[in-house]
Parts: sequence; C-alpha cells; structure tokens
Amino acid sequence: MATMTGGQAIVQSLRDHDVDTVFGIPGIQLDNLFDAFFEARNNLRVIHSRHEQGAAFMAMGYAQVSGKPGVFAVVPGPGLLNAMTAVATGASANLPMLGLTGQIPSYQIGQNYGMAHELKDQLAMARGVIDWVERADHPSAVPDLLASAFRHMNAGRKSPAILEMAPDTLGSKGQVSQQPSMAAMTAVPAPEPDPEMVQRAAACLAKATHPVIIAGGGCVDAEDALVKLAERVGAPVIMTPNALGAIPGDHPLAYSMLPGQELWDLADAALVVGSRHTNVGLSWGRVDEVDLIRIDIDPTQIVKPVEADIAMVTSAELGLAALDSVLGKLGVSPVVWPEAASIRDDANARLADLAPLAGYCDAIRAALPRDGIIFADVTRFTVFARFAMPIYEPRSFFMPGYQATLGWAYPAALGGKVARPDRKVIAICGDGGFMFTVQELATAVHHKIPVVVIVFDNSAYGNVKTIQANNYGGRHIAVDLTNPDFVAMAEAYGMMADRVTDPAQLEDVLRRHLDAEQPSLITIPMAEAPNVWALIRRPPSQGKQSG
Repeated sequence: MATMTGGQAIVQSLRDHDVDTVFGIPGIQLDNLFDAFFEARNNLRVIHSRHEQGAAFMAMGYAQVSGKPGVFAVVPGPGLLNAMTAVATGASANLPMLGLTGQIPSYQIGQNYGMAHELKDQLAMARGVIDWVERADHPSAVPDLLASAFRHMNAGRKSPAILEMAPDTLGSKGQVSQQPSMAAMTAVPAPEPDPEMVQRAAACLAKATHPVIIAGGGCVDAEDALVKLAERVGAPVIMTPNALGAIPGDHPLAYSMLPGQELWDLADAALVVGSRHTNVGLSWGRVDEVDLIRIDIDPTQIVKPVEADIAMVTSAELGLAALDSVLGKLGVSPVVWPEAASIRDDANARLADLAPLAGYCDAIRAALPRDGIIFADVTRFTVFARFAMPIYEPRSFFMPGYQATLGWAYPAALGGKVARPDRKVIAICGDGGFMFTVQELATAVHHKIPVVVIVFDNSAYGNVKTIQANNYGGRHIAVDLTNPDFVAMAEAYGMMADRVTDPAQLEDVLRRHLDAEQPSLITIPMAEAPNVWALIRRPPSQGKQSG
C-alpha cells in the first residue's frame, strides 16, 4: 500500500498496464490528474489536441494500429460529449479505448445546481453507447476499477470503457494498493472451439466444391492461420474493409468484397470468420443455399443477422487452427475454382475504367511502402479504394466502422503514427469530412507527428450530393461547400503542402512528402468523379435457379 492522490493512482494503474501515451485536453476538473501526468512525464507522454473529439479519435487510431488500448482524458460535460462521437465510432470497430473523465465535485453530483460542465447523469449518457462505465469514489478504488476496465476492453469482442472521477477524489489522498486484486486482473481467455463443431465444419468444407472464406476485422491478428487454412482448402478469402491485409493483397486467394458477391453467387459452403456478416447475411441473398459456418468470439453476435448451420464461439486464430488441424488429418486437397480468378480480373477491369480514381489509387499504392498505413475517411475515393487498392499487411488499412463517421481519419492517423512511428502513415479525406477535424493540423505540427493527409476536394459533401441527385431527379440541397485554400492553410500552420491536379503527379509528390518525415498536406481538386455506387450496389442474388 502507498499513499497517493486519485490522480496518482490512475497514473500508477496506467503504467501497470503498459500505457505510455495519453491523448487529451486539460481542464479544471482534471487538474489533479494532469499534475500526476506531469510527475510521470518521463514515462508517460501526453499529447494534447485542439478538440476533445480529436483526442478520442487519436486514441482510437492508436488502438487500431497497435491492438492495445488507446487512452484519452477529457473534462466532463461538453468534453466527454465531444469525445463520445469517437467512443461510438470505436465501439462500432470493436476497439479497446479507455476514456478518463472528470465530474463536478462529488458532493454536488445529482443536485442540478448548474455547476460548470454538469450533466444530469453523465454515466447514464455514456452507458447509452458502451457497457463499461464506472465512477471511482476513492483513490483506493482505482487499481481494481482500471484492472476491470482493461479486462473488459480486451475480453471477447473488444470495446471501449470510461472511468469517471470527481475533482476532489482526484486530489484527495488515500492508501492505494500497489497490486490490483487477482479477480480484477485475471484475463478472460478465448474459449476453445467445440470439438464437435470443428469436426462438422471440417466435413462441410471437405466436401465443398466452391468454398469461400469471408474474413472480418476479427481476423487481423490471425493472418498465418487464415492463410494456412485458405491454402489447404483452396478457398477464396473475401475480405471486408476491416479485414484488408489479413491475407496479403497480392496472394492468389485474396479478394475484396466487389468480386466477393459474384463468388458468393457460386459458393456451396462459406466460412465466416470474425465478421458481423451483415452485408452477406442481409444483402447478398442465397443464405438458404450455402452451408454457413461461423467463427466468432461473441456468442450474442454469432446468430445475427442469420443463424449459421455450424457455429464456433472462439477466437479467429483458435478456430482457424483447429479447423486446419482436422482438415489436415482428413487429407483434404485444395479445390480448384476455375471461375474465381476471372471474376476477380473482371472486377479489377471495371475498377480500372473509373478515371481518375483508378490513377490516384495506383499512385498512392506505388508511393506507399508495403507496410504503409492508410486511414481512409468516408469519401468517394475510399469507397473505390477499399475494392481497388491491395493491402499487404494486417492493421494497415482502416475505416471508421459502421458509424461511418466523417472527420475521423486525420486525427486517427495521428494516433496511429504515435503507435507506430517506424511506419509511414497517411490519411485520405474528402474536403467535407476533413473540415470536421481540420484543427488537428495544429496538433500534428506542435507534437511533430509526421502524417501526410491527402484531401480530395470537390467542394461538396460528394457522396450525399450524388445520392440526392440519383434519388430525387437531379435535385440536391445543402451539399455544396465553400472551402479555404488548403495549401495556404497548411502552410500557415508551418506544414509542407502541395496541390496535385493529375494522377501522374501524385506518386512523386507523395514520395517526397513521405520522405520528408514531417506533417504535410496534399490537396487534389476533383470537380467530377465517377459514380462508384452504381458499380458496387446490385440487387441480391435470387439463387442459382434465377440464371
């Protein structure tokens, strides 16, 4: 036991869990916490942002790249409300994020005095978004609570957590254990796959003539097991955007979702691993004609949106390895899909016709190292790139989950670069989304975080404008934008900046920016771009009998 303040207890617990970086913004309710951060400054880096949402997005990006919890600290009330957009986005992407927030003084909570940053019920607000939300009422409670938070964040389907602490509790001293209780510290191991289900799944795959594997974000840390099983069976691996890189993009069995739907039309067995299965289960049809096997860590998710014929509640790595072991003993040989490669070639040809998006996509891939990291905001280019750009390494291509949150990419990329300073990191944004978090250019410059942001500028909320025009007879409203000169703005922050007007220019310009190892911006004016939605959206298959 040691005597320390609540703020010091938080810092001790963070260090006990190998946290070395906190993103955040100080404020009066957090003064005692940030003073403890100051005391620990040689072991704990604090990166302060220009908006709480930016800080939480940075923590999200840190978690995406590292696989470890990203931590942020924000004041209560408006600070936490600002950050909750990022918390919801992180929850949608199954990410471990820890939010530390303050409160009004403990004796005033719930009194509705109108104190600065007071909310009627801050904990209830946060619980409307995530499950683990707690308050520490004494410094001595911190080690067990934070141990429980880390246990929750890393157990099963990963998710964020929030710990609240009033300013008087952060500043008061108490006897604090140097070691959390064993119950709080004990990690929750992934359940072993059910042997009977493994045998049934192996038999199903062994007899299939057109098996496919649909890999979701839960596969990103199971690359070796995924590749080994796919090669043994000969199954094309259809990667969702969250799984890109789980099998190298130049592997013969690697497929994006674009050719994936046509493969699904021919499949007789499908192994869905670490994916919510939403696109396939709700949009692609034929669910009654395909023998469906699912591997998922979450027993509540594995029955949604359609129930599998064979379900294994386990991690992707354990489930894939168990299946491969049984298939190996059965002496299974890989099937040959004569149609698969031609389906992919046809999809790639359709993508290549979409100028100038295809040219810009090729230029970015050529300039970026094989292990380069891309954070892609919700833009027309991103919709294209998630099908057209090969990704070679796990944890190298990121989108904001099913929340599809605009403005996420740039601050998330800053957090990702902090997590992996040894790798090149870029953010790809549209002009509309970029302006949501543009102030974090100042954070990049202040903390010397060398991320290159590429801004595709069509002076509009382009996706919304296209959808409005397509669905409402060419009419559109509230989608045209007036933008600053992005090059001049970046230069005003002291950043390197360039404007590119042709795909042929981009590769050399991007290489120069990446080599400079400094915060920088490239803007690409794009008055018109092809309608990628028309390419990727088609009616669900009605089955083989439909012809």
